[in-house]
Amino acid sequence: MPDDQEPVLNKQAALELCDDDEDLFLEIVQAYLEDAMEHSKHLLYALEAGDAHQVEERAHAIKGASSNICAGPVREAAQLLERAGRSEDLSEGPQLYKVFKKKFKRLLEHLNSLPPPSA
Repeated sequence: MPDDQEPVLNKQAALELCDDDEDLFLEIVQAYLEDAMEHSKHLLYALEAGDAHQVEERAHAIKGASSNICAGPVREAAQLLERAGRSEDLSEGPQLYKVFKKKFKRLLEHLNSLPPPSA
């Protein structure tokens, strides 16, 4: 399946993690949107600076947050960046980030189209 047709997240699995509470899922999505954007920005800075430790830390945070909402493609892309940071070999970092950014952008577009949680 081409990347642009791959589901950005498994909402049914995410809802199961939230005991089928749609509002809780949407609250987690809101927290994800705030945190993941910040981590993504710092991940890019770390890659540009060649800071393998920060690449590992930021990618790990994104990987975990993406797991919480069952966003497999972003989680997998972040995991590859995390491994690169852990191994202190950022030679493929720019290409890995390019793949991550494409998947992350698709996820953000989807998440931003969801309704806000009810008050």
